[in-house]
Amino acid sequence: MGNVEKQYQNSSNLAIRTKIHERYSTNKKDWHEWLFDHYKIESGSTILELGAGDGTFWMKNKDRIPEDWKITLSDFSNGMLKDAQRKIGNNLSITFKAIDIQDIPFEDNSFDTVIANHMLYHVPNRLQAIKEVRRVLKPGGVFYSSTIGKQHMVEFNELLKGFDPNLGFDLTNVQADAFGLENGTEQLENFFDQVQLTRFPGGLLIDDVRAIADYIWSSSAKAKEVLSGAIREHFIDYLNEEKKKNGGFIEITKATGLFESR
Repeated sequence: MGNVEKQYQNSSNLAIRTKIHERYSTNKKDWHEWLFDHYKIESGSTILELGAGDGTFWMKNKDRIPEDWKITLSDFSNGMLKDAQRKIGNNLSITFKAIDIQDIPFEDNSFDTVIANHMLYHVPNRLQAIKEVRRVLKPGGVFYSSTIGKQHMVEFNELLKGFDPNLGFDLTNVQADAFGLENGTEQLENFFDQVQLTRFPGGLLIDDVRAIADYIWSSSAKAKEVLSGAIREHFIDYLNEEKKKNGGFIEITKATGLFESR
């Protein structure tokens, strides 16, 4: 099992990382509600989400979903799908299916809208994946894909290096190098005529340093191995000192946005 599969075999690591954004975002508009506001989906639409994770987006917006939408929620991980089903419960308009975005098991022109949020950077053959998305979209359909930029949460890496530059791991944004705010348009324009990027404003202002330690700890198997026991507690002490230097908060940059492709 690869690193991505291990990280996302269920929703526990994802939940830790989601929580820090919910609690400490300077933008009080919830990310999932902001996404819904930016989706232009007509009545009676057929919708496919790829990499739906634990279904938080749909749970948070459940009272806003028209009854005549037909929604397929998919993920590469069966564990994630089970978590999503438990979270969302029974809904006649939503079906669940394990899908690899590189080989989508639907006919051409099947969906009005396809969604893939914060997941394209994990896909080994991204061009094939986007080609598959384009294939299953109906003429005039829209593809929504969110991602991060190269400056996303860079301060976490700076804090790690300030604590101990020899820890043996970092949180550099390799995801943004693969498919990020800076290079996503170029990749999407291989298959779509119109690509528009909208950035989500705001950052994080954190007063509980254990939230930072938990986030970093959840980021990889290496982080779990290194930031354990006494080292974890020493790191928390270091974060508290940094917090005091900065007036009781640690400020973290967020670089996140949504591509709309037609």
